[in-house]
Amino acid sequence: MQKLVNGTSIRYIVDLDKKARKRVNEARREAESIENEAESKKNKMRIDYDEQARERLSKMESSYRFEAEKKISKIEADKDKKTQAFDKVLSQNREKLLDEVFEAVTGTKRRN
Repeated sequence: MQKLVNGTSIRYIVDLDKKARKRVNEARREAESIENEAESKKNKMRIDYDEQARERLSKMESSYRFEAEKKISKIEADKDKKTQAFDKVLSQNREKLLDEVFEAVTGTKRRN
């Protein structure tokens, strides 16, 4: 009877050990699967974040470019207006200025 109890006990322990090993292996596979899934999600999040960042940068660049072009246009219009005013004043006073420059350089009045 003692042999039967010991044999049954050993078989029971071996069965428990097999079940425990099986559960450990399943837990390892599940942990690996979770790890892989987490890595995959992390990579997807990184890709999504990079894409969103590129889109925001593109929008910001477009907005800043538009603002810069508006400022450049305003500066150019202002420059053109001042150049035209300068040209008008120069044209109106050309003879007077030529007389003044000629007299300053030669010391004599210019003949007309």
